[in-house]
Amino acid sequence: MSLSGSTSTMSLADLLQWLASSQQTGRIDFCRGSIVKEIFVQDGLIVGAASNLPTEMLGHVLIARGKLTEEQLRAALAAREDLDEFLGQVLVRLGFVERDDLLRALAERTEEVVYSLFEWEEVEFHFEPGARPGPRVVLISMPVDHVLLRGVHRHDEMLRIREVFPDGRVVLARGDKKPPEEILKHSLARRIFESLDGRLTLDEIAFQLHASRYPVMKFLHEAYRLGLVKIVSLDGPPLRLTTSDAPDAELAGLSGPARVVAAKESFHKGELDAALALVSDEVIEQDSETIALRTQIERAFVRKVYRDEFASDSVPELERSLDELSAELLRPEEVFLLSRIDGQWTIGEIVDVAPAREAETLLALRRLIRRGLIRVPQHTPA
Repeated sequence: MSLSGSTSTMSLADLLQWLASSQQTGRIDFCRGSIVKEIFVQDGLIVGAASNLPTEMLGHVLIARGKLTEEQLRAALAAREDLDEFLGQVLVRLGFVERDDLLRALAERTEEVVYSLFEWEEVEFHFEPGARPGPRVVLISMPVDHVLLRGVHRHDEMLRIREVFPDGRVVLARGDKKPPEEILKHSLARRIFESLDGRLTLDEIAFQLHASRYPVMKFLHEAYRLGLVKIVSLDGPPLRLTTSDAPDAELAGLSGPARVVAAKESFHKGELDAALALVSDEVIEQDSETIALRTQIERAFVRKVYRDEFASDSVPELERSLDELSAELLRPEEVFLLSRIDGQWTIGEIVDVAPAREAETLLALRRLIRRGLIRVPQHTPA
């Protein structure tokens, strides 16, 4: 039978134990905001997982682990023979990634999706019995008792970390002590340490490195304990990814249900910017209906931008020098995009490597254009 609920009434541990004890087979969908994670079980064993979070997708996982560069990811995406070709196969075929490294990254990504659920205080879930993983889901075998043991350990570890770093807004700088060589031999640890400039928050570092928050916080917590880093501020700016402001003051005061109604009306009128703003993560609780609506709006928005404003094969260029740009007030995703604009990368290639949804990245690019920070060759609407 199908089962729906919230971990506020049925804990994640109880849910997983029920699946194991009754030897269930199917898929559990976990939704928090616009993030959706899927866990597949077979006869009570966890056999696979998937996520729509960019930092938990294969290309970004490999970049975060230092096994792939953004340029190689761009080349692999361009070299796919069709959209259905598995990215991992292309990476191996081009010689960018060894097969063993690919399989290891796929397995680690699957485990990360599962264990990351223990960081969520409350999440909606739905169990669909009989559902099977698709061909791109890497199959593993994880006994529930093993998952619970490591998941609870991770939850407890995050509680200890948050005693020092309450959230991702903490700003750190390097300390006076030199880090041991064995730490810097680890690619992600070295890149995290090199990112410490006394200005970036933990969330901003994770975003720039294509990494999820947990490994970044875990490494920096240990580095702080060893005296290798110091806290500059506990109250840095929040990581605000691209969202539109509410279309007008009247709509800004709408409640959640009223916003959904207004978003549907704006969507049917073709007012996609307004519709997208009304269902953003920052202003409305995301249930299954809202997520489906937002996905529909985002797809229409992406098509409209490429049709009417700039083509995906356009090559953006900087309108200001780097010194002038450094004086601008920029969001993390805007800094990321500006650093990739070199007169060679196309918009489509930049979108592919950005650790954010396509609509969010296009909104950021559009904002940079309208602020006069970048320009895109004139586009003739299709």
